[in-house]
Amino acid sequence: METIAPFIEVIDEIKEAGGDVFKLCFQCGLCDSVCPWNKVRPFSMRKLIREAAFGLTEIEGEDIWRCTTCGMCPSQCPRGVKQIDVSVALRRVATEYEVFPTSVRSARTARASLISEGNPLQGDR
Repeated sequence: METIAPFIEVIDEIKEAGGDVFKLCFQCGLCDSVCPWNKVRPFSMRKLIREAAFGLTEIEGEDIWRCTTCGMCPSQCPRGVKQIDVSVALRRVATEYEVFPTSVRSARTARASLISEGNPLQGDR
């Protein structure tokens, strides 16, 4: 039986952004068990990988921005899935479409203000 992805265009964009390795994941959950985020709040890299495989990733949400790229998940993956590459690819797609959650938008505003005005608080230099 062939798995049909409802949003093939999204999958193609994720692949083009460098996140092609999601197809290797067989959902063992080892990445979630070592993720530092799971110690402080619910976060599932496994879920992000699965959603990416079907083109269902919510690029408007904060989850794709939560990964700190610590390297714990790829070090534990028995299939060699590079979860960080998928996470970064999802961020590239979101950035390309200029879709950012509120928590990320404020950091982008501060960065832009720092570059243009020399002040991250949007004031005079």
